[in-house]
Formats: sequence, structure tokens, C-alpha cells
Amino acid sequence: MKTGRFRRATSLVLALSVLTCAGAVRAQTLEEIADGSLEATGGRDALAGIESVRQTGTFTMSTPFGDLEGDFENLVIPNRKLYQSFDSDLFQQRTGWNGTAAWQSDNTQGVVDVTGAPLAALVAQSSLHPFWDYGSSGPFAPTYSRLDDTELNGRNHHVVQASWQGVDFEVLVDAETMLVSRIRFSNEVPGVGTVAVTADASDYEEHGGVLWSAANTVEVQGAFRIDMRIDAVEINGEVDHSVFEKP
Repeated sequence: MKTGRFRRATSLVLALSVLTCAGAVRAQTLEEIADGSLEATGGRDALAGIESVRQTGTFTMSTPFGDLEGDFENLVIPNRKLYQSFDSDLFQQRTGWNGTAAWQSDNTQGVVDVTGAPLAALVAQSSLHPFWDYGSSGPFAPTYSRLDDTELNGRNHHVVQASWQGVDFEVLVDAETMLVSRIRFSNEVPGVGTVAVTADASDYEEHGGVLWSAANTVEVQGAFRIDMRIDAVEINGEVDHSVFEKP
């Protein structure tokens, strides 16, 4: 894989970190899955009370060129803004979305605008739950559809497709625990081709009345994998809004 193609695929993947939650409600229909999973996190009221969430931790990126280890930060103003940073000895990247436009900078390509599928992934990540917008209407609201159940790690999972801005995100929900175990999508990326991205979540902890995954894995099939461990979560702390703006 050429480094240019690898860098573009990396930009797509780092735009997708998963904020998912767990519970203990059994569901069958699309509405039951969406409402049950939201309720299992602590409910819409608890989620609506979160004005900001900052997650910090460590990551390991496995690539054809060797493993990279470092620190990351993820800062979200729900449905409004998002900022991410990844820092290692050989790789540094910053990504921001101010609610209108998105950008990304790293130590190889400088500052560039983020559009298309990577932008859709950023905006999707700014939501605190994949089903937060279920039942909403309007030209920018996602559309949801129920797909066939599947098995993951020996457990039955409901599958819901959330379509937004031309990207179809498949959300896999554990049929027994209502845990969102996996989110996956694929999209055509110029210069790269069809990229299949899979994001898994596990190890859930309660912060601010809501359950969050503390371990996330993001993988591009046949290319590389990123394992992230969240060590600290800050709810409704002070936020420097300048970090969301393009440098």
C-alpha cells in the first residue's frame, strides 16, 4: 500500500471513534431497539443533560509499517462540535468540526478540509448515541431501517441501518444486553477505492448517568487497526471552543 493511500484511509478511520452505550432491555422491532437502547444508557433526559464530554486515553495503531503508540483526546459538544487529537512519536493528527466546516492537520499533509464520508463520520460521532435522532424528521435527519439479525462473538445481534449524507452505517445491537457492539460502513474514497470500516466497542463504564465504552477498536479491512483505551472521562467541564476552529 502506498503511503499516500494509507494516509487518506487513516484520515477516514480516525474520524470514526465510537460513543456507544449499554443496557439490559430486550427488543425486537426497530422502534423497540432504538427506544430500548436509549433508555438503557440512562435515558434521553440523562443524555440531554450532557453539554460536553472529553475522553482521553492511549492508542495503538497497527500498520504495515509497524505499530504506533500514543495518546488521544476526543472532545464533543453533542450534535454541535467535535475535536480529536492523536499524538505519537512519529504521527500527530488533529481533527475539528465547528458545526459548519471540518478540517484536519497532521505532520505530513498540513491542514486540509474534511468533506464527504470522513465529514459524515465526524458529524455522526458528535451524537452521544446512534439512535438519538430516531423519530426525527427533516432534510438532514438520518433514516433508519431494520435489517436481519446476525451473530457476533457467539451472540445474537439486531442490525439497524442508519443512512445519513449518502453513507449507510450498520449498527449491531446485542439482542440480550442492548449493547451497541459494532458500527460498520463502507464508502468510495477518491484515490483509495472502497474502504470498509468496522468499529467495535466494549468495557462500559458509567459517567454522568450515562454508560460509555472504555475500549474501542477501529479497523480498515486488510489495511490497519487502531485499539483505543479510554482512561478518563470528563462530563460538562470547561471547554476552549477555539480548538474546534481551523488553524
